[in-house]
Amino acid sequence: MTERIEQQLRDAFAAGAELVRVETLRPADSALRPETRLRRRKSLVLAPVMAAMAVVVASFAAMAVFGASPPVSTQEGGLASGPRYLLTAGKDGLAIHDAHNGKITDRVTMPSTPKGITRGVPGGYLLTGTGRGTTFYVAQSVKSHTTMVSTTWFYRLRVDDRGKVAEVTRDVIAPVIGDAVSSIAITDDGTRLAYSLDGKVCGAGKTLRFCPGARLVVVDLPGRTTRSWTTNAFGNIWSLSWAADRRTLGFAVTSEVRVLDTASAGETLKNSHTVVRDVDAPTGVAISPDGHMILIGTPNGERSGRYSIGEYSVTDGRKIRTVFSADHSGSTGALWTLIRYDATGQHLLIKGNVHPLSRLDGDRTTVLIRADSSNASPEEMLAAW
Repeated sequence: MTERIEQQLRDAFAAGAELVRVETLRPADSALRPETRLRRRKSLVLAPVMAAMAVVVASFAAMAVFGASPPVSTQEGGLASGPRYLLTAGKDGLAIHDAHNGKITDRVTMPSTPKGITRGVPGGYLLTGTGRGTTFYVAQSVKSHTTMVSTTWFYRLRVDDRGKVAEVTRDVIAPVIGDAVSSIAITDDGTRLAYSLDGKVCGAGKTLRFCPGARLVVVDLPGRTTRSWTTNAFGNIWSLSWAADRRTLGFAVTSEVRVLDTASAGETLKNSHTVVRDVDAPTGVAISPDGHMILIGTPNGERSGRYSIGEYSVTDGRKIRTVFSADHSGSTGALWTLIRYDATGQHLLIKGNVHPLSRLDGDRTTVLIRADSSNASPEEMLAAW
């Protein structure tokens, strides 16, 4: 029995138990014969059990007939509930959205920064969230017109239960000066922030060299202590994501997907574990909360005109299944730019350069934001929950 089916059975049992409530019981205002009292006690004990078993049997019957899981509930607390809100960055700035239907609940006014050249999406923003839809971290990189040096500022943003901005705090860590930050990720409890810096080439001719290579940095926010890992390879590190143990970090570097134990010894990425090699870059990557699997978006799917998101074993790199696939037509190469688990691992947030921002709840796909409704093309939007 799979973990998903076990969870469905637990939910079904709980739903059946809730059918029996105190207000439905007859008041004990008259004396009962011993035999009657015993019969009533048995019925009261068995009622929730029988109701739950009926739901379980019905669930198995549905799976047997249709060969798939029953429809996913969209009610609060159901499998499709997940995070309530998400944060996006696009041409119209930062906005909070309802994570179930994509509607904007509030717009974010960020503190002003010096004028300059921004990288990536409009505003130079990078986004990450705790996976609970309440706390987000934003990095903004701006390059000076005069010195051509980049500075990246880091912010924490909290959302209240109405989807309104409750807090925007600047300098949750010290600004990074020199090179622009290329990717960020926060743990589910908001205590460890990871970011990466691209490698670059210096010199020319015989003096051509890496100076330095790509770098990965982890900051423990309570104590402001940092630790970094480097690689002498030119290129970049992107699509950072944390497992729920808050020490295992998944990411892509050059043409590989790797996992790093941030508690182990070493100062280079040689100690990281390579899960999959020869990955077309750039692509979305996300490690599961339990740390056992990693999702990789592949631009070339199982057949021409189709691209997919595959689930791979972290231990041996074996492909387990295809989680999602989409058809593609046109001259633009299709690829996945965003794949993110929520904190429970039951919900996914995905986006491609030609695929709208969507969420996956089991076998159900919900489009949240299309290009024409967000006033930004898919490749110009970032999102986090």
